[in-house]
Amino acid sequence: MTLTDPASAKAALRMFVRTRRKILARELPQAAWMAAEVGRAPLAARFPQAGGQVAALYQGLGSELSTHALADNLAEAGWTLALPSVEGEVGRMVFRIWDRARPLVRDAIGLQAPGGDQAVVEPDLVVVPLLAFDRQGRRLGQGGGYYDRALEGLKARRDVFALGLAYSGQQTANLPHEPHDQALDAILTEKEYIAVKV
Repeated sequence: MTLTDPASAKAALRMFVRTRRKILARELPQAAWMAAEVGRAPLAARFPQAGGQVAALYQGLGSELSTHALADNLAEAGWTLALPSVEGEVGRMVFRIWDRARPLVRDAIGLQAPGGDQAVVEPDLVVVPLLAFDRQGRRLGQGGGYYDRALEGLKARRDVFALGLAYSGQQTANLPHEPHDQALDAILTEKEYIAVKV
C-alpha cells in the first residue's frame, strides 16, 4: 500500500521510527556524548563569536537524544542557554533562559521548561528533537507542529539556525513533506555533522 497524502504517510511512519529510536537508545548509550564531541568543531566554525548568542536546546523525553553534553559544550563556549516552553491556550512555543541551577516546571503540554519568571529570548541556534531525518534537512517530529510554528515565526524576524539532533540510525530516505514543515539547516549525530545550509 502506498500513501500519497503526506499527513497520512507521516502518521504511518511515526510508529515505526519511534520503535527504531528506542532500539538505538538501548544500543548506543554514549551517543549523546559522542554527538556533542562531533559537533564541537563544526559549531565553533559556524558560530565563531558564540559569546552573547543564545542556543535553545530541549529536555529529552523517552528515547530522544539527550542535550546535556551538548549544553555543557555550548555553555563552555560562551553561549547563553534556553529551553522551549509551550504556553497559553493556543500552545505557542517560546524559548526561556535556562538557568541550570534552578528547577524546571511543567509547561502547557507537560514538558520540563523554565519557569515563567525566566526571560523569553529569541535564539540564534535551535536544537530540535526528531523521530527521523533525511540528508536534505527534512525532519519528522511528533506531529504537534510546535517546532515548525516556532521556527517559522523566528525565521520571519531574524536569522536562526535549526540543528536536528539524532542518532545516525534515524536517517530515513524519502521522508514525507508538507508545505508548513520547516527545514533543518544541519543534523548532528554520533557519527557526523551533516551541513544542509552552508
